[in-house]
Formats: sequence, C-alpha cells, structure tokens
Amino acid sequence: MHALGIDDAYTVDRVLASGPGGVTELVSLDGSVPFIRKRIPAKLARRGVWATLPECACARLPRVAVTYEMPDEFVVVCDFVPGQNLEQLVVERGRLPEKDAFRLVSQLCEAVSALHAHGIIHRDISPANVIVAADGVHLIDLGIARFRNEGVTHDTTQLGTRGFASPEQCGYAQTDARSDVYSLGRVLGYLLTGVLPETPDTAEYERALADDDVVSPGARQIVQRASALEPSRRYQSAQALAAALEGEKDAAGAVPTDPTGPRR
Repeated sequence: MHALGIDDAYTVDRVLASGPGGVTELVSLDGSVPFIRKRIPAKLARRGVWATLPECACARLPRVAVTYEMPDEFVVVCDFVPGQNLEQLVVERGRLPEKDAFRLVSQLCEAVSALHAHGIIHRDISPANVIVAADGVHLIDLGIARFRNEGVTHDTTQLGTRGFASPEQCGYAQTDARSDVYSLGRVLGYLLTGVLPETPDTAEYERALADDDVVSPGARQIVQRASALEPSRRYQSAQALAAALEGEKDAAGAVPTDPTGPRR
C-alpha cells in the first residue's frame, strides 16, 4: 500500500503531544485497538534508530508496527501501552516508597541497557516518557534518540526535558550512555521526593533530597552519584545503576557497593 494510503487508513482519536520534534497521536485502524503514531519532521528523523529498535528485543521498549515516509515526515506507528506515566502516578500518589521507586527504576534500567547494547542513546528519559503498565514500566518516545558517533565532541541538536536532560545536552559534550544514567538518576530522585528537579530553580528538589525523613542516606547517594554533573563520576552504565539499587535494597539502608569501581 502507498504511504498516503497507509496514513489515511488510521483514524486520529486525539493528539497527545505536539512540538518541534513532531506530533504524537493516538490512532486506530478500522476500530481496532489503539496505536501511537509519531509524525517526525523528515530532517529530524533517526531512521536507523527505529530500524534497530526491534533488534533490542526488550518488552519494555516500544513495539513498532510500521514505519513509512510522507513528503515532509517520517512516520512511526507503535503499539499503545495502557497505563499512567510516572508524572501522573506521582501527582496522584505523592512520592513513592523507596522499594517501589527502586523497582520501577530497575525495570527502566532494563530498557535503557537494551538500547545501549545496540548503541542507541535515548536522550529524553523523563517521567512523562515512562508508562507504568500491568507488567511494569515501559520506556516510550524515542523521537530524539540517536546513535553515539565516535570522534564527535558534542550533539548537533540540544534537546531533552528540562530538569532531566543531562548537562551534555546543553552543548558541553556529546551524549553517551552516561547521559541516560544522569536522567535515570533524576527520575529516581523525583520518585523519592515527589518534587520535579527543574532548573534553574532546583532548591525545593535539593532540600527534599537532602532530608533524611524523605530520602534515606543510601538512596540519596545513589541519586547523587547517578546524576553527578561530571559524566566520569556517574555510574558508567544503566546496569551499574541497577546493581547499586539492588545492593541498597538488599543491604536495607547500608551504603551500597560501588559496581563501577573506584572514582578517578
């Protein structure tokens, strides 16, 4: 079927988001179960990322139903995952118990590790892009994901969600796996405190994170290490962050063993 025919076959139920990176819609096909359709400007489309995504073989990542080209857009249709995103969950429930926050971020690390194993950096891990479904978390919206380019000093486009995007995404360096680790750390801090770590005013978030009645010292250490400004001082992989979370949970509050070795 011609791309225009495919495009017209879907019925738009509602527009979920719209911005410079494209339009995200909830669509259906002949009254079937809903799908998510992302219309990405052709010049911004990372076609290789979407082509590689099925190879990641992780149930916590989007399952692509079809991709096609329109005159000015690259279009991706993915399975719809029913559930709340993390921001909606925290707004409804407030800050989460440590064990719940650890469990959700550990599951998120599974998705991120699968991407990184195929050279893909997500670059927009934020509460709005994590759906909590019946089977756990799902990382969605790879609209600005990219492959790491060896020998490149910085990203050509600085994008991401305020408060969760790594410092590298402000033009200081190229993003890599540690950039996503930074975002994971910020997501964990948000779940534990219930406060969005928005910049430039992070005072409320920092106060909540420093409060022993809100965040335990062991959990605080993990958040601070994951979201260190300097990439070399973070956990060097999502697997290392997941191991720290598991170690802290098992130690019931003791300082976790650092799975990445000594800091330099």
